[in-house]
Order: sequence, then C-alpha cells, then structure tokens
Amino acid sequence: MWPRITSCNRTICNAIKFSEARHISLKADGYPRDFLFLPAFFSEAEQRLLLSASLTRLDQTDSRQYRRRRREFLAKRKVEPSSVQDIFLPDDYYCFEEASAGHFDGVIKNYREIQISSWPDDNPELIRTLDRLKSVHPPQPTLTHILHLGSDGEILPHVDNLDASGSWILGVSLGNTRILRLENVSDSADTYELALPSGSVYLQRDSTRYEYKHSILVSNNNPGQRLSIMIRVRFISSRS
Repeated sequence: MWPRITSCNRTICNAIKFSEARHISLKADGYPRDFLFLPAFFSEAEQRLLLSASLTRLDQTDSRQYRRRRREFLAKRKVEPSSVQDIFLPDDYYCFEEASAGHFDGVIKNYREIQISSWPDDNPELIRTLDRLKSVHPPQPTLTHILHLGSDGEILPHVDNLDASGSWILGVSLGNTRILRLENVSDSADTYELALPSGSVYLQRDSTRYEYKHSILVSNNNPGQRLSIMIRVRFISSRS
C-alpha cells in the first residue's frame, strides 16, 4: 500500500505543487504516471549528515593507498566545507571505476558503489533522518546501495533488469545537480528531463519503472560529483 499524501503532510504536497519537469513530448504536462518527485525533501544539515555518512561507508572499500591520500589531504585542509558540494574531495582522491564492466546492468561510468545492510546505530540523528523516507515509500522490506558518480560520471539509458528488481525504487540526490532523463521504451517522443538538486527525492514505480528507460546525464556546464542513496523494494522471485 502506498503512503497517502494528506493535508497534514504539507512538505510533500508543496514539493509536488512547485516542482517542475521539462516534458519534451507534446502529449502531456507534468510527470509520467507512477512517478513522484520531492525537490527539497532534506535540509542542508540533513544533506551534510547523509553525504558524510555515505562517503565514510564508501571510503572503507577503497585501497589503503587512497585512504592514506585522503587522510593526508584532510590533514592539510584548513577550511571546513562551506557547502554540501565541498564535502567531496577532488576526484583524484577517490578510486572511481571507469566503466561498469562488472556491474549487473553495465551502464555506469566513472563511479563507486556499495550495497549496505545497515547504517551505524550510534548516530540517532542519522537514523531519524533516514526514517523520514518511510513516509514516501511503502512499508516493505528494502535493499539500499550508495552510488557515487565522479564529476564526469554518468548512468546510460536503461531499464532495470526485470529478473532482479522489484516494482519501485527511491533515490536521494546529494551534491551536484544532474538531469534525470526518462524515455518511453515504445515512444521516444514521450520523454521527460528533470533536474535533481541536492536534497531531492524521487520515486519510480510500476509503469515508470519498467516502461521508461532512465539515465543520469553528464553535467557539461557545471560539472561536479554526485552521490545517491538508492532504496528499492527487496525483489522476491516468482520462482522461489
């Protein structure tokens, strides 16, 4: 069952009212069916908290060389990050993979990612912040992974593998604003482009999940790193 958007949930209602998408097709305005967008869901303080926690988890998977280089860089940095984007270190200090040859979908370039089973339970503010997302997605078992794109990283157009994904996926955007493109697999004229600012949340489900290719475009005018926290319903195979 989907969370109801009632008069008491003004944050969500206002977000839907004032958010905008550019629909390239002339068929209709707004968003595709089964798509929800909340452009200012998290405050800057919450974004900083989520980004720092996510980078900490990702950084633990890098080699000792990269971890040492980051420690040395941070020891010399005298100015604290003045914005969410400034929390990222320069691209050279992260072990980005150039192409996703080993990725299941094979569509990601210049990225780091990790699947996580839990967040640190000694940070109650982090847990409270993440719990806010439960008002957006159904109360079902979920899987979470973190995806970090370099300044020239991108996700190519694709539909998630139908044999390994459930009916909905939620994305939290942190860092550089990128364009999400949704293109109907049967009608390329039915295409949407939507800017995803830091702190925004979107939900793809059902028809938008499987009838539209989705991609994250490279930002040529304002390049910068982007991190997303992806939460999806746990897939249960009909054959199990």
